[in-house]
Amino acid sequence: MQWTALALLLAASLCAAASRCPDPRLRQATIGGDTITGSVVLHKRPLKFAQVRLYFSSEKAAWLGTTDANGGFVTNELQPGNYRLDVSGWGTTTVRLNPDLDRTSFGQIPSWNLILIDNVCVDSTQIVN
Repeated sequence: MQWTALALLLAASLCAAASRCPDPRLRQATIGGDTITGSVVLHKRPLKFAQVRLYFSSEKAAWLGTTDANGGFVTNELQPGNYRLDVSGWGTTTVRLNPDLDRTSFGQIPSWNLILIDNVCVDSTQIVN
């Protein structure tokens, strides 16, 4: 769970900037891969044990889960496309999985992390091993 700790550190640093988002209605992110790894922060604290629902663009349920004690969640084996992500107590965002983002210019395969902050911002972080 080292990525969760990193995500929470990033989320904490972004919380101060949350009110300065260019568009406070921004509720979407585009990432690569077939996994959505995320962290949810509300009022500068992890949103613990919140229900997380992921829907295909057809509105059919794709995944149901819960955030952990650190506000983190992970889904995997998803097909490219648009998904709606609902987090109880936080809100809704759109996540687009784009396979064109799966490789860096050096041939590395990045992992991605979503950070959902205070009903204001959705940010994504690319982590290259």
